[in-house]
Amino acid sequence: MLTNSVIAMLRHAEAVATPRQLPRLKFAERYRLWAPDDPRSERMALEMDLDHHYSPSRWSHRMGPTEVIQAHIQALKEGSEASKREVQDHEIGISYGISDKEKLDIFGAKTLPGEAPIFVYIHGGYWTDLSRDISSFMASTFCKAGAMVVAIGYNLAPQVGMTEIISQVKKAISYVLNLAKRRGSSGVYLCGHSAGGHLAAMMLTINWMEETMVSPGLIKGAVLVSGIYDLMPLLSTYVNGPLKMTKEETLLSSPNSHLRALAELSSSRRIIVAFAAHDPPEFQRQSVEFNTSLIQNNLHSTMLLVPDCDHFNVIENLEQEGYILTKETLKLMGLNIDIIMDKMRQADIS
Repeated sequence: MLTNSVIAMLRHAEAVATPRQLPRLKFAERYRLWAPDDPRSERMALEMDLDHHYSPSRWSHRMGPTEVIQAHIQALKEGSEASKREVQDHEIGISYGISDKEKLDIFGAKTLPGEAPIFVYIHGGYWTDLSRDISSFMASTFCKAGAMVVAIGYNLAPQVGMTEIISQVKKAISYVLNLAKRRGSSGVYLCGHSAGGHLAAMMLTINWMEETMVSPGLIKGAVLVSGIYDLMPLLSTYVNGPLKMTKEETLLSSPNSHLRALAELSSSRRIIVAFAAHDPPEFQRQSVEFNTSLIQNNLHSTMLLVPDCDHFNVIENLEQEGYILTKETLKLMGLNIDIIMDKMRQADIS
């Protein structure tokens, strides 16, 4: 049986090695070599593999696990602070529920026309981290292009579980849909990253007429970025520690368990399933398979593999006007940042 010191040594080797250095030498394979007679070997090996493959920070090509997470938080913070400086028309901390984190931030509501599309961002952080406070990093660029931006917050595990998180996000989207209806908006477009991608996909399975007396057709599209659409692989990983999901809750909370409802409600929506070239293979697999399932259900879904990005800067870069995912997202909403920038440059010259 492996000693704790050997396990620690192998974990360290796995952590410091890049995917390129260890393309196939998985922790599980080494565990089996070290402890072939351990009756727990198969189960532990599988769990250790899944822990690794659902740890996006270990797959970055730019920096180490700790550094990439710190850089990610800093990038989101700086981008959100810049948006709040540059978009004077913003309202922060609007309550949509009773708890302190059930709040949202809105950018552009007073200065943009009523028919402006509404871009709703749901942050990631494995349902345990991040917040709406650092989730408006793209607001300056998107408002400039003609879209309102709403960044939503929700309570996190372990304070609440997955069912409650989904329920809170559902309340936030209900608030936005009613706002869009009152304004006469051309449509609401959901975007989520990582855990937020999962939550955004779940929102596509809701019959909003039954939920809040608003037509589901008001949600015109979604951009799902490096999301998780099947939660079952997480059940035995470190990710489920604070969530404490049961098998039943995991199935009910997985978007791919609701494909029939999603297909019925999303026939007129346009969906982008995006992921990074340096996302973990499991994230890439889930994105590819989910996009395939959407297409097989006759939905308008497009897969976008974003080059030279990892799990973190694939969403950080959304604040950049020339970034491929920014352009595709604005195009989805019927907007073109290049035209806006050309007009601004011409106005400056004249």
